[in-house]
Amino acid sequence: MKRELTEFEYDQIIGYLKHSGVIEDKLIKEMADHLAILTELYLGEGSDFETSFERAKQDVKQKDLLEISENTEGFKGYPKFLGKKFLVSFAVMILTVFIFRLLMKYQHIPKHRLVIVISRRLISFPLLPLLLLYNLTISANKAKQVLQFVFQFSLFQTIAEYLIKQKISIIFLSSSVVFGLIWLFVFLIVPLIRDKRITKVKKGI
Repeated sequence: MKRELTEFEYDQIIGYLKHSGVIEDKLIKEMADHLAILTELYLGEGSDFETSFERAKQDVKQKDLLEISENTEGFKGYPKFLGKKFLVSFAVMILTVFIFRLLMKYQHIPKHRLVIVISRRLISFPLLPLLLLYNLTISANKAKQVLQFVFQFSLFQTIAEYLIKQKISIIFLSSSVVFGLIWLFVFLIVPLIRDKRITKVKKGI
């Protein structure tokens, strides 16, 4: 007979994730739902909640979660200014400079190359790394965020090379494709297949 989690038991899973250092609501819900499915699967085999939940945690093997738990103080001590509003404002400012640079080039305005260098460097080094650091503070899966950063960096360089020099950089383009496909396979396709298999097993009980 199917045994579903009670509200109290689900709250225990939420509490475990928060205690482990996961702070983003969306990520907490996503991980809690995944742990709940596995826990209910083991409950259906006759185990009690505590045993089922422990087995679910072993199955998930969230190394990132454990790392966050061990470095909670480091995450809590991160500069408070690094939030969504700051990043959005910074991104808008830099993109405005970048667009202005393009207009200067096509209008043959002097010193447009200086603006090119400044805008490209601002996006490549302050903005994208700051975005990576922000994502690392709210996400347990650090490998996903780092790989996403590498993809974003390569993709931007590809676009920048084309807009500035009217040519495609094979190195940056190939890097974007490779890292993009790896990210897509590892963090979207594989989890989707795994979740479908878990759901089928759960329905079969």
